[in-house]
Amino acid sequence: MTLNVVIVGETGAGKSALINLLANECMALVSSDVTSCTGAFAEYTFSVDSTEVHAYDTMGFSSARVDSLSHLVPYERAYNLIQSLKTRVDLVFLCTNKDRLNLVTRQIYHLFNDFFFDGTVPIALIATHREKEQNLKEVKNSQLDFAGHACITTQSMQNSPNDPRYGQSRTMVTQLLRLSVRRNSRIVLGDPAYPLFNRLADSTEILTQKCGLSSKDASFLTGKANPLIRRALEKLVINLIAGYEKAPISSGVEGCTLDSTEHRLIADTFCLRIFDTVGLNCTAVEEIEYLNAIQNAHKLIKALNHAGGVDLLLFCFPARRITDSQRASYKLFQEYLCEKKVPVVMIVTHLEEEEVMEQWWKKYEVALNCKFECLKDHACITAIGSNAPAYKRNPNYYRTKVEESRKTILELLRMYVHEPRTPFVVDTDKWLLTFLKKMAGLIIGGLPKKEAIRTMLVQECGYGKEQANAIIKDMFPQGLMGKLFGP
Repeated sequence: MTLNVVIVGETGAGKSALINLLANECMALVSSDVTSCTGAFAEYTFSVDSTEVHAYDTMGFSSARVDSLSHLVPYERAYNLIQSLKTRVDLVFLCTNKDRLNLVTRQIYHLFNDFFFDGTVPIALIATHREKEQNLKEVKNSQLDFAGHACITTQSMQNSPNDPRYGQSRTMVTQLLRLSVRRNSRIVLGDPAYPLFNRLADSTEILTQKCGLSSKDASFLTGKANPLIRRALEKLVINLIAGYEKAPISSGVEGCTLDSTEHRLIADTFCLRIFDTVGLNCTAVEEIEYLNAIQNAHKLIKALNHAGGVDLLLFCFPARRITDSQRASYKLFQEYLCEKKVPVVMIVTHLEEEEVMEQWWKKYEVALNCKFECLKDHACITAIGSNAPAYKRNPNYYRTKVEESRKTILELLRMYVHEPRTPFVVDTDKWLLTFLKKMAGLIIGGLPKKEAIRTMLVQECGYGKEQANAIIKDMFPQGLMGKLFGP
């Protein structure tokens, strides 16, 4: 028999120590202070009385901080954990080291009971650090439907070898594991848990009224639209969508291939997380640019994974002759990064001088569809800024054009935001590996040395040497390693 247990709580509540108590050995890293020692989530497998337990240790929650997005990180990572689970969840352990059920603990309860699982998974309360006290106030009068609770000590046997309360604590928690079996209240998560999220996608009132989040924060967690915009040149498009200068305009160098900046905004009542990226300046890349792209690709893919995937690819380019580098950039994102699994919308800019901007598309539609395959839709717009000389000369004309353009692009985005679909998302390592293998075909003069790639993966991407070697080995068939990489 197998049990899947999710362990949640505030930072420093003893979640990792609880895993060690259940496993009866030191498996999880335990923090000695109030800092979090669990980054995203960690899975531990062990046996309890012949039952195989899969325990998921989560990042600690804390009180919201004004003007900071960092307090949302535990929510997002819990969201990603639930999305990633492709099996049932049998039980949630909610840990607290407080004398009372404080506000944060109550909010965590509602997040998992009301928002994630809709009351279908039992939640047991674990009061840790009870070396002197054996009672937790307010449990019975909390109006929270706990499946059970235990007041325990998580001090290890090594620290207190003669303290019988350690064994008593383990027995009490083990009994709560059996409780989940008796209740037989299991939710089976789909492939992965998107049906659950789709059902609750509009239930932001749970997050605002019971979990202490603002409406804006709740929209970021439930909003599934993550467009990927192709070029930093088109920051004006981001500002057009936002309705104000969200992305600063710079006349400097665009940046290296796959440089990216995330912009979070709410436009026309729906939430967007836009990743502004840099494409290719030519049809091929030098060795050094490929090495830099490894770091940038890892950063971008990790961020997209953290955001829940890619829903839409916005490919922006100015209305003039189509260049080979534009086609190469399109292929880089549409085929290499998104594996042709994300709808692409082409945004044609700099059309402020066209009397009817849509006429430009009708004129070049056939040629564009031949050069850019799999286009899903388009928008012909102007994103001219109010500081442009032409705008200042005739503000009424250009203001009308800009307002028309914003309406056009918002209507287009609204269609994709509300159209139900599963975002494109892949495990970070697999996603990076697939992308680098495809992009290797663009390098002039062959691939860099193996050591150069390994150094980039280890020093800049944070991989261990064994992980880096595994990625390099998987990038190319074994027979080609010597030929491609040299000695």
